Amino acid sequence: MPSPPLPQDARPRPRPHALLVAAAGLAVLVALAALGASGVLGRWLPPVDPALVRQARAAVEARAAAEARAVARPPLRFTAATRRLAANQTVGQALLAMGLGAEELQAVLAALREHVPFRRARPGDQIRLERRQDGALHRLAFRQGPADEWTVRRAPDGSLTTAKRPVEIRTGVSRVAVVVRGSVYESLQAAGEDPALAVEAADVLAWDVDFFQDVRDGDSMKVVVEKVFADGRPLRSGAVLAVEYAGAAAGVKRLFRYTDPSGQTAWFDDDGQSARRGFLKAPLRYLHVTSRYGNRRHPVLQYTRAHQGVDYGAPAGTPVWAVGDGMVEQAGWNGGCGKSVTLRHRNGYETVYCHLSRVAVAAGARVSQKQVLGAVGRSGLATGPHLHYAVKRGGAYVNPLQLKVPRGAPVPPEWREDFQEKIGPVRARLDQKPVA
Repeated sequence: MPSPPLPQDARPRPRPHALLVAAAGLAVLVALAALGASGVLGRWLPPVDPALVRQARAAVEARAAAEARAVARPPLRFTAATRRLAANQTVGQALLAMGLGAEELQAVLAALREHVPFRRARPGDQIRLERRQDGALHRLAFRQGPADEWTVRRAPDGSLTTAKRPVEIRTGVSRVAVVVRGSVYESLQAAGEDPALAVEAADVLAWDVDFFQDVRDGDSMKVVVEKVFADGRPLRSGAVLAVEYAGAAAGVKRLFRYTDPSGQTAWFDDDGQSARRGFLKAPLRYLHVTSRYGNRRHPVLQYTRAHQGVDYGAPAGTPVWAVGDGMVEQAGWNGGCGKSVTLRHRNGYETVYCHLSRVAVAAGARVSQKQVLGAVGRSGLATGPHLHYAVKRGGAYVNPLQLKVPRGAPVPPEWREDFQEKIGPVRARLDQKPVA
């Protein structure tokens, strides 16, 4: 039975520009035909083939009809939901929570499994699920960061295809500058920069700045660092190329990374003087001093006695460094010192590291500066996790915070020109004025 005709206002209407194009085309054809009939056009052009006129008219009308149908066709609509993985949640559990059916879930996981490292899934990873109006899966995106995103799409035959989104990776050099408020770590974080730069800067400046006691509010720090970008967005920080710290207690310290013609990399100041000293300023990455060298009331024994070292408050498990090259004289249990390590250095120096939770070296072994000796703990006479660090010179205890240790060798004269040439662009970036 034929369908009743649609009301006039319910029929699809062609777009105005399509009608104008059709009308203009027909007008041109009529004008050409009139000129041809009058014989005027025939003096310059060959006669128009009526078949071509009919073909042109039919093409114009077909195009107008197609555009009218496109206007009448409703657009495809999707619903989208986004979710981040929670702690101890798998990708499959997250998809179930988003309402994906068991059969479709298995198909999606099978499509992803060959491409996505599920074992590296972590809290915060993002899932975006798009469904058609009938509830069927249209597209799924699993994102682990700016450079790692995989998509699952429904192909015309109903199968699922998986692909990783192509990302342009680029490396550039950036300058980071902060004014210290609280700690360097907190200041970088508040400025939207990678707070891990605080740890890198502390490593570079470990011979000159004690981040336990030298940092003051109002100090400033500048870092020139390589940065990796994914599609123009910061992905991660790379190598630190230069650091400047200007502080009320520390003074101004500027250091540059330099790789010499022999391939050795080290840190030097503007004049090519070595940043390296025989001892680091502190035996672990910066936290805070809880007890200084001198007389104090012992927290366990409850009487006043000489405190022949420095206590550094730190969480249990924090790695403890050797402050300088040396040989392990003692490693293991040592009475009230608990688990400890004693190193013997050149020029009559010894360093002692007490209350460790574990010891990572053995007596008689040679160690190098910044080598891990063990981890912070609370073994022996200790009320909480911390490191007791002491220094002896000629058998007598000295204040670790007042040691003056000479620097290493400067850049050799034959490499000075190469040094200045290589650090020149980095120095210019370090000294550039901030752009408002």
